[in-house]
Amino acid sequence: MSINNIIIYLMIFFMLVGAVDRLLGNRFGYGKKFEEGIMAIGTLSLAMLGIISLSPLIASALKPVITPLYKLIGADPAMFAGTILANDMGGYSLSMELALSQEAGFFGGLFLAATMGATLSFTIPVAMGIINKEDEKYLSKGIMAGLSTIPLGCFFGGLIAGFSFKMLILNLIPTIIFTFFICVALLKYPKAVSKSFSLFSKVMFIAITIGLALQIVETLTGKVLVQGMIPALEAVKIICKIGMTLAGAFPMVYFITKVFKHPLVKLGKLFGINENSTAGIIACLAHNIPMYNILKDMDERGKIINIAFSVSGAFVLGSHLGFTAGVDTALVFPVIAAKLIGGVSAMFVANFIYNKDFKNSKKLN
Repeated sequence: MSINNIIIYLMIFFMLVGAVDRLLGNRFGYGKKFEEGIMAIGTLSLAMLGIISLSPLIASALKPVITPLYKLIGADPAMFAGTILANDMGGYSLSMELALSQEAGFFGGLFLAATMGATLSFTIPVAMGIINKEDEKYLSKGIMAGLSTIPLGCFFGGLIAGFSFKMLILNLIPTIIFTFFICVALLKYPKAVSKSFSLFSKVMFIAITIGLALQIVETLTGKVLVQGMIPALEAVKIICKIGMTLAGAFPMVYFITKVFKHPLVKLGKLFGINENSTAGIIACLAHNIPMYNILKDMDERGKIINIAFSVSGAFVLGSHLGFTAGVDTALVFPVIAAKLIGGVSAMFVANFIYNKDFKNSKKLN
């Protein structure tokens, strides 16, 4: 049995545990997590249905510009979508529409979109709305540390998936270049970068809502208002499969956080971070918003390390696991590996940045 199948069967087991606990009145907390997984279908529909429906039209508009640029360096244009959009916010759908090969579509839409795309389209604008003003300096340095290891995580994840060495290197060139410029911009103009991504998020929100409304009209009346959209049932099938996966993934994460709390606290001590900081990393495995909510309670080293880990590591056992399983179960472990390699290596980079910046002072400049 492959490791991908083991992960899927583990989630099925925890889904059953959650279902049984729900029948028993949610005595142990697993029933609530089971419900949260199923309830996520509604939230996912709001975020995904519109953009999935519009992805062929967006791809048609972008292809004449993006395809020649990426071809110049031997990269697949699918990587563009994964750079700017999270996998479950249209990154995967758009990557597959732009892709010149299925492998590149998977690499851009499942690997890069789950790290770079999720950070730019979701994490940065959302984090800026949650954290305190005095923590903004940690955000820029933490995000910078996290972005720097995305190519590393995606490369090894791609190798595990069986993608060729040449294909990975060529397709990571645009990512490496873009990462460099984003890191420089974050260091010099953190607020401007955040505002840019907030504006981008608003544009995406408008596109998602319009696509959703058009799809509802077409589904209920049978009248095609815009030619070329993906049929609603195709998109809904993907979303429902993700929700079913999360019905097992959320109870599994709940089990991990309960059973492995003490070993994870010990791991946090290796980095010299307090218990709140360790709790943030554990929370990130499912979602990064709970981590950002408690950022103010962390020590300074822990803040940078948590933010750095969240770039690649966030959602690894949550929605990104569910999304990947909903698309192709054979890529579940490679995507998990890519996100964890990127996230854990970013913690070491963040630790280095902290030690460097705090060598002669107690506050970041």
